[in-house]
Amino acid sequence: MTKPARQTASGLSLKEGPVIYQQEESLEEDERLKKDLTLAELNHIFKLYLANQGIRTNDISIVGQFSVIFNDDRFATWDRLSLAEQDLALTEIVKLPEIYNELISKIGELAGDAQVIRWVAKDAYQNAIDSFSHSAYIQQKYKNRYPGIKIILFLTQVQKAMNLVVVDNGFGDLVVKPKKSFTGQPYDDDIMMKITDWIIRLFTKKEPQKRRQIAYTGGQGIALKKIEIELGLQYALHFFTTGAVFELKLKSYF
Repeated sequence: MTKPARQTASGLSLKEGPVIYQQEESLEEDERLKKDLTLAELNHIFKLYLANQGIRTNDISIVGQFSVIFNDDRFATWDRLSLAEQDLALTEIVKLPEIYNELISKIGELAGDAQVIRWVAKDAYQNAIDSFSHSAYIQQKYKNRYPGIKIILFLTQVQKAMNLVVVDNGFGDLVVKPKKSFTGQPYDDDIMMKITDWIIRLFTKKEPQKRRQIAYTGGQGIALKKIEIELGLQYALHFFTTGAVFELKLKSYF
């Protein structure tokens, strides 16, 4: 007999909420298992985040949530794709279906500002996609599960605050993306940057970095920095072994 899903304080269970698929859901048993493993991993990462913040699961109230499963088979063979093939895949994957806009708008309305939430969540999930690309290439992580994100809006009972988090099962660490020159070319492809790197290594005895053929969407780090400056909101990034959590502190409530 299965136990009922544990409820948070006067809120939704972590196991509730819609799940978006990038493609149509397959009826194959192994793909259903990969989906379930992804959802379980996202919930586990969220619990790790709560424990890290000293918050008990039964001391929060989940107001709204939904998950996105990037069930694209190319992630399982990412380390064997060329940089151009990865880049094409990311261009397609980053475009979420219309139902995503409906769900994130609902979360935004609950949070009190649909436009801000939509903008911030977009930057957070694009950062997650870069982490997926990194993890799929370096760790070959998505052989038995899919990349995924979970967006959760919750209230804390003790601190009396509302938070938005975007949980992902990507690399679980800060991914340093290749710098680009004024020409827009990646660092390794720009001749002047190569010369600069050679000079730096000449005087610092710095070992040349091995080039990794990993594609990134890029540019999201700057967008995240604007959140605090332009919107006056506090955000934080939390990294765990199996994923990461982007946290946006919204407001206190009474």
